[in-house]
Amino acid sequence: MITKTMTLLLYLSGGIIEHTGPMNMSECLKMKRQVERNGWKDRKDTRYSCEKRQVEVAVGIDGKEYIVKLVD
Repeated sequence: MITKTMTLLLYLSGGIIEHTGPMNMSECLKMKRQVERNGWKDRKDTRYSCEKRQVEVAVGIDGKEYIVKLVD
């Protein structure tokens, strides 16, 4: 299923290398703060961003939605 949802993206050297979601804005900002505090600190060219993106979503065996791929 393709939908537009809030996604936490990790940019490295200008390109997206990791994404997580779907989530709402407050969950995304909370996760972003936690990752910035505890995440990669050895690289200067990393950036975390909460963005509303069009994604393909599937449901896992546990019943939770997860992002299969970014569409746009």
